[in-house]
Amino acid sequence: MNLIEYILIIVAILFVFFVISTIIKASRRIPIIASIILVFVISIGILGSVYFNQTVDVAKNISDIVINKELENKVKRIRKNIIIRPGAIEMLSLHLAYPDRISKPTIKNREVGFFLDDIWFNWADGKILTDEERENVNNHINFEFYDYPLKGLPKVETATPEKTKEIEEYYIKRISNRKTINNTFLNTLYDGSSERSMSKNIVTVSVLGYRVRLHRYIIEPLTNATAEIRLMAETNTEVSNYLKNLHTVSGFVWKNIKASASRSYHSYGVAFDTLPKKNRKAVYWAWTRVNNKNWYAVPHEERWYPPLEVIDIFEKYGFIWGGKWRNYDTIHFEYRPELLIYNRLMEDENEAYSLIEEYGLY
Repeated sequence: MNLIEYILIIVAILFVFFVISTIIKASRRIPIIASIILVFVISIGILGSVYFNQTVDVAKNISDIVINKELENKVKRIRKNIIIRPGAIEMLSLHLAYPDRISKPTIKNREVGFFLDDIWFNWADGKILTDEERENVNNHINFEFYDYPLKGLPKVETATPEKTKEIEEYYIKRISNRKTINNTFLNTLYDGSSERSMSKNIVTVSVLGYRVRLHRYIIEPLTNATAEIRLMAETNTEVSNYLKNLHTVSGFVWKNIKASASRSYHSYGVAFDTLPKKNRKAVYWAWTRVNNKNWYAVPHEERWYPPLEVIDIFEKYGFIWGGKWRNYDTIHFEYRPELLIYNRLMEDENEAYSLIEEYGLY
C-alpha cells in the first residue's frame, strides 16, 4: 500500500468512530440493531475498497512479471539463432579500447575487420592482417586474447611430473618457433616500425615517483593511475611501503619477448617494470626456472608482487599485470585495455550480445 491508502484508512477509522459516537448520542431515536448494521456496512465498504486497490496492484505486478518474462524468452530465442562471427568480440574490444584510433568493426568479404589510419585490418583467424598479408597468414601466430582474471589472483597450479614435462616440451617448441605476431597492426597503432621511428613517440613521464621513458599515447591513463596510487599511499601503509621499497621503474627498450620471436610491448613503450630494492621471492618465471623446474607451482606467498590495490588501480586505467600470467612476471605492467574489455564481455553475456546486435556483427 502507498501513503495515500494509509491516510484513507486512518480517515475511514476516524469516520467510523465518529459514526459510533453519533449513534450512541442518538440511541434513544435509532434502534441498536440498526446502528450495528450501519457500522457493519461502513466497515465492509472500507475493507472492500482496500481489497480492490490491493488486488489491482497485485494484478498489475503479475502482468508486469509476465510481460518481462515473455521479453526475456524472446531475447533468448533471438540470441539462440545468432551466430557470433569469429573475432567479433575481439574486434569490438579493440574498438572500445581505442575508439579514437580504431573504427567500429564491420563485415567485409564475410569477415570482421576495422580501419586503422585508413588501413583495413581483417580478423584473419586471429592474426589481424591487412588484405595483402592474408596470403601469408600461416607465417604468423595469433594476436593474443586470453583469459585474464579481473578479480583477485589466479589459482596456482599443482606441480606434477606430467605437467612439468608438458611445460618443458612447450618451452622448447616456443624457443624454436620463429613465427611472430603480425607487426603491422601494432606498428600502425603506435606509429613506429623500428627503434629509431618508435623513439620519436617516446617521452619521459613520472611513474610512481620515477622518471620513465614511455609512449606518449599512454601518458594520460598512466598519469591518472600514478596520481591515484600516490594518493592512496597517504592512508594505506602497504601501498606506502611498496612505493618506498621500489628500486627503479623502467619502460621503453627495443627487444623481443623472452624465448619468443615476437616483439615485446616494451619495444612500443607501452610496458614498464617496477623492480623492488630488496627481495628474495620469485618475480619472473624464467629466473625461477633456472633452479626450480616446478616454477609454475610457486605459491603466491613466495612470489613478490605489488599490493592488490595498486594492481586494481592500474587495471582500472587499462594496464594488465604480468603476475596473473602462468609465465608470471610480477614486476611487469603493460597497456592492454582491449584484453580487460574482452574478459569483461566474456563474463557478461548480456552486454556482449547487446554490442553484437548494436554493431550487427552476426
